[in-house]
Amino acid sequence: MSQPSLRVISGLPYLKERLAELYAARRNGQAEQFAAGFAEDGFMRIVADSRLVPEAGPFRGRAAIAKGVRQLFQRYEYVDGLVVDVVAEFDRAVIRRQLTLRSASTGAVADFDTADFVRFRNGEIVELTQFMDTASLAVLAGRI
Repeated sequence: MSQPSLRVISGLPYLKERLAELYAARRNGQAEQFAAGFAEDGFMRIVADSRLVPEAGPFRGRAAIAKGVRQLFQRYEYVDGLVVDVVAEFDRAVIRRQLTLRSASTGAVADFDTADFVRFRNGEIVELTQFMDTASLAVLAGRI
């Protein structure tokens, strides 16, 4: 089966471009470029128990987002990923992805399904909330 392309089901085409840039920067370990896609007062978090995944945030502002994403990059190597689906409207999008990550602390590799809920303002991301199996992420990192 071939990999589906990043596509917008409904909504404005610029969201597709913005999201493609965002995920390319994340995939390539470019924390500052990733954070540049956010509004100055942007917000990012991974929904998680902070005792299990302390690097989940929340992060507010571009500098804090870049710092938080750098911490994620240091702890979890991006091995592979696939944008499965995108549903978008004027100022919101939901992105379903599949990721393969390697823990820097254990060397273990695991696959994850994620859902990113993104809200835009004037073409910039004002909020990104990610849902994933954070208990398995903690196991991958050797925390439980």
